[in-house]
Amino acid sequence: MARSLSELHELMGEIEDVEKAYIQPPSSGMVYPCIVIERGLQSTVKHADDVKYVLYKGYTITVVDRDPTSLIPDRVEALPHCTFDRFFKANGLNHFVFQLFF
Repeated sequence: MARSLSELHELMGEIEDVEKAYIQPPSSGMVYPCIVIERGLQSTVKHADDVKYVLYKGYTITVVDRDPTSLIPDRVEALPHCTFDRFFKANGLNHFVFQLFF
């Protein structure tokens, strides 16, 4: 079944060069480079004999970094069930957005 949000938070915080992983980021005072975790996509469920046997919750993972050549997005994209979604710049920061099933 699905793993807990706290497990995902811990995993994101352990990625090399990540200063902080946020589930609910503060409105100001974020530390960069960081990862923001949000509940995103609809869960993926697999059934057999009318019983759920696999449940992956969908999350949107955003890497926020001042460095446009950061290796952190590559490390996130290497995670199982993770795909790159989009890139954008805002307020002088680079945002790399991924969709992850965990």
